[in-house]
Order: sequence, then C-alpha cells, then structure tokens
Amino acid sequence: MRSRWFTALIVGGFVAVVASAQIVPKPAAPDEVITAQSCASCHARIHDTWTSGRHSKMIQPATSATVKGDFSQGAVTLQGSRYGLRIGDGAYFMTESVLTGKEQEHRIDYTLGSRRIQHYLTTTAQGSIIVLAPSWDVQRREWFHNREIVRPDEDDRQIVQQWSKSCVGCHVSGQTNTFDAATRKYETRWTDFGTSCERCHGPGRDHIRKYSAGTEVLRRAGTEVDAPPGTEVGRRPGTEVEARAGTEVPGARAIVRPTRLDPNTSSMVCAQCHSLRTMVNPGYQAGQDYYDFFVPALEHAPHTRPHASQDPPYWPDGRPRRFSNDAIGLWQSACFVRGGATCTTCHADPHLPDVDRNPQLAPPASNALCIRCHEAIGARLSAHTRHGARSAGSSCVECHMPKTVISIKAKIRDHTIGVPAPENTVKFGIPNACTECHADKPASWAVDTLASWWPGGRRAQLIARAEAFSAARAGRPEAVDHLIAIADDDRSAPLTRANALGYLGNYTDPRAIAALLRGAQANHPAIRATSVAALAGAARGDRASGAALLAALDDARRAVRITALVTLVNQGGADVTDLDLQRVRRVSEEFVQWTRANQDDAQLQRAQGIAYLLGGDFARAADALNASFNLQPDAPSVKFFLGIARFGQQRFDEARALFNQVPRTDPYYEKAQEQLKKMR
Repeated sequence: MRSRWFTALIVGGFVAVVASAQIVPKPAAPDEVITAQSCASCHARIHDTWTSGRHSKMIQPATSATVKGDFSQGAVTLQGSRYGLRIGDGAYFMTESVLTGKEQEHRIDYTLGSRRIQHYLTTTAQGSIIVLAPSWDVQRREWFHNREIVRPDEDDRQIVQQWSKSCVGCHVSGQTNTFDAATRKYETRWTDFGTSCERCHGPGRDHIRKYSAGTEVLRRAGTEVDAPPGTEVGRRPGTEVEARAGTEVPGARAIVRPTRLDPNTSSMVCAQCHSLRTMVNPGYQAGQDYYDFFVPALEHAPHTRPHASQDPPYWPDGRPRRFSNDAIGLWQSACFVRGGATCTTCHADPHLPDVDRNPQLAPPASNALCIRCHEAIGARLSAHTRHGARSAGSSCVECHMPKTVISIKAKIRDHTIGVPAPENTVKFGIPNACTECHADKPASWAVDTLASWWPGGRRAQLIARAEAFSAARAGRPEAVDHLIAIADDDRSAPLTRANALGYLGNYTDPRAIAALLRGAQANHPAIRATSVAALAGAARGDRASGAALLAALDDARRAVRITALVTLVNQGGADVTDLDLQRVRRVSEEFVQWTRANQDDAQLQRAQGIAYLLGGDFARAADALNASFNLQPDAPSVKFFLGIARFGQQRFDEARALFNQVPRTDPYYEKAQEQLKKMR
C-alpha cells in the first residue's frame, strides 16, 4: 500500500532551525556525575595540573581572586551607554539601563575567561544567566563592549547574550538546564566549573567503583594510579584493558583514554567544544561518534543568512576564520586526513591546554613535532624553506600554521596546516603566511616569489577552492563544474568536499543533483548529511532524491537520519510505503529527543509538534505546538499546525478557531482556508 505523505506538513524554516539552535547536552543523573574532586583522590598530580590550566578556569565564581577588571574606575561609557562599576562587601556590581530602559544594578556572579579577555555574568530575576556588556581586556587593561567580539545569540535583534542557553555546554561540566513554561523561569546547575574529567574520559562512576577497593590490582599490573603519560595500564585503543603483564585488569574497561583512541574518535573528544556545530542529540560522551550527536557548520551554511556583524566564521576558501573551530581546521588538514595526526599529537597533555605553558609548541622548538613525520624536510630545512635555519622563516608553524584565525582581540594559528597561497590574498583578501611575516611587502610579491620557488605547487588547490566557493556564494552558474570537481575528489578532505556539496544545493542543474545523490551515499557522514540537506532545494519533487532521503532514514549515523527527516519535511512530502512511514516515525522520535531539551524555544517546540504529527500522535503534537504558541503566539505557521493537531484530536471547534486566526501574511494562510472549506 502506498500513501501520499501529509502534504500540509511543509515546514519552511526547518533547516534554519537545525542550523542555528544551540542545545545543551542532556546531563547524567545527579548520582551518576563524577566531579573532578572525586578523581583527585587518586590522580592528584593530574588534578593539580588541570586546576592550574585554562580548561578548569573558563567559568569561575566572581571573587577578588578571579576578577581581573578594574571596578575601581566607578563607571565606563561604551558605545554611547554608561555602565556603573562597584565593589561592595567583597562582591562586584555593574549598573546598566539597556536591558529594560531603566537603570538597574546587577551583582556579578561569575567570570568568563581570564587569559586575554574576561566577561561578567549575572543571573536575572527569571533565572537566566546573561553576559553583561562591559568586558575587560586583560592584556591591554581596558574596558570594551563585548559586541566588539561577540554577536549576541547570532541575532541582531538580541541585546544581550544568554550564556545559560547558548554557551553553557562547553564552559562547565555536568550541567542541567530547566525551563518552567508556566512561570517562564530558568534554573541552571552544574557539577564542575570548566571542562572536567568526564568530559574527556567519559562516565567515571564504574571506574571509581572498580578501583575504590585499593590499588593492589594496579600494583600487580606494574604501574601506579597516577603514573606519568605513557605508562598507564592499557593497550586497547581508548581504554585501559590489558596490563603490561599480559592479563586484563578487572574494571579496566571503565574509562576512556583519548590518547588511545583512533585519530577520528580521539579528535571528536576535542571537537565536542572546539568546532562550530549543531547538536542534534544531547548527551555526547567521550569515545562516541561525533556524527551521532553533532552536524558541523561549514563555510557554505553561514551565507544562507548574512552575518550583519560582517565577521564570518570562515574564509572564502573554506578554512576557519573565527576561533574555537580548531577541530574543523584539523579535519581539513593533510596531517589528519593522510597522516592520522590528532589533537594530542601536538598538545601532548590536554590537562594543561595553555599554549604559552607548553614549550614544545613554541617556534622553533615545535619543528621537532613536525619532523617526526617529515624527516626528509627536517634534514634539509633551509633548502625547503629558502630561509636561514634559525630564522622565523624556517619555523614550520610560521609558514604552515600562521596566525590567521581571528580570536578574542587576538589572532591564533590556523589548524588546517596548509601552504601559503598569496594568490587568494590578492583575489579574496585571505591572509597568507608570507606577508603576515613580511608585512612591508605586497601579496603580489609573495605570488611571484612562490611561483619561482614552487611552480605548480599545492596552493593551486586552495586557489581553486576559493574561486569555486566565492563563485557559488555569488550564485554564478560557472561554479557548478568546479564544485562537482571538488565534491568528487576523494583525495580532498571530507569536510572540503561536503562544503562544495552544500553549495551545489543552490543549483537545479541536473549535474548538481547527480553529485548530491552520489554524496548521499559517500563513506563519510559529513558528506552524506550535507548532501541530504542540500537535496531540499535542488531536487524538490525529484523521485531519485526522494528515494535517497528515505534511504538516509536508515543511515548508521544519527546526524544523517535527522537531516533526512528535516529535508523530507522541507520538500513537502514524498510517496512512502507503510514501511517508510515506520522509518519516518522512528527518526521523528530521535528528533523529539533533541527538541525536548529546549522547552523555551518556540521554533523547536513547533518542530517537535510537527514531528509528532508525522507519527500520528495528535495529543503530544498539540502539547508541543501549544507550548510553541504560548512562547510566541504570532510565530508563522504555529496556529495552522496547532489547528491540524486539534482536528486530529477531533476538537473541531478549536481547530476551526485556530484556522480562522491564521493571518493573511502567514505562509499557511491558503492552506488554513482550504481546511476551513473542508470543515463546512
């Protein structure tokens, strides 16, 4: 039996919801969360190292020991607004009049950051934790408005950044966020400040239980509980499994060792925070697959909604431009793709992430890290670099990891570990390593120099990408062939290929659609997810694309399954069998697990309601859509879909009233009128 999927469920804006929502991971139950202090009893040395490093200090209580800003100034004027500053009884206060139009004093509850920049957080009467506008430049010792570096909530209409909604996932550990729809109040709790043990090692309760009886089993294995790196128990990648004595240590499987995971899985531990991403499944734990929880946000995506801040997260060639995206950069690098390098290849001790406290990362000492793989180049360094052996020009990172990523009032190193391409500086304004160092010379000088040193070098790939992506961003038809060439090049990094496919979704050219269909069957989940999402516009109504989307509902990775569901909805339906409908319902339940974590988000509650409608659960659909309506009564389409849910519940009078309330400006006005005619 075949049936037409409910065509009324055309959800404009689903892709925008998926691309922009920031979801806090579902926390473990309170009795399952292990604090850093629990681990310190056995791992004292490592705990001391962690507490001295930045991972433990991202969020701290505001005290005289943690506050860096000069509150003794009394007041400061930033972007035309005056802010009062005060210290009283050991507490810190800021006064502002922007949020409500009336002057109001806020107690500073927490600090965010400590090395370069420090922000100040307060808790509102509704329980929301927000970032106040005045921020402190630690290095320059001056106040500045945080809008200089932060676009609040990626929405120009927002006047304040809500930390407890958009930032809490990576600054603290063991967090729980709750929202009471009746009172509109929030409550945010966490077990540890900063990124603590379980974020990188997975749940620790079983590990502690199995080792709490004593250390005799470890002593017999020939190691200590707090042994230095490289001597701990274990040989199985990612877990402490086999003792060096050749026997399995009881309970050793109960903890994750990122340094013993494969490069993909190991880098995913860091990518849970150090990547631009959409979380589609709360609850990531170290050792799990990133693509069961996240979808990376690539260069093509931000340009679907222009950045009014004019501060895009990527350069036109697809490389990261903004900070906190290092994993995306690494995943684009040949060092990772072909060499298997991972974060801990260079950052040997993640318990001390402070770059300035890791001498092995500073040039020229950092050359030793690169030469471990590139021995031939190291043996003839000056011949390769055309610079003196002891000069900055012979430092690997200065040429291949220049400081071209925009951080917080600073620049940090590019983790794509590429080659200089000054041609892209000339054409697209992308900085290159040569003129970052030789600032007195134009980029054209570097073009000529590299052309004589390395004719036909690897920079041609970067040039081709920048040209293709820039042409695609402008919607030029000549981009199609170049995008297809990148998408089909299995020598390129998967994320680069995925970015090309994302752009191909803007074209209806049959060759573009064919490339997307190939991408939907690729061996990398980022390529599959991007291709599936791109089919929403490019192949609307195409039978082959509909079949590909239905097949993607059975994909091994949840990110692809969720993307397929969203894309099917955006396409306006597909011919499905009863078996297909079961798959739609199953993935709808996975989608619901994501949206349930955001009871204060009107768009996501609407999406949850539509997901229930797809499964035929009208009661739960009505609850979610009613929650969306209460949060944002005038939001487009919510009255129409709530009317559909009420109709399904056979509450016809309520359905009729809702259809009558759909305004002419609503995209579903005509469909509401059709429903009213059917109900006469």
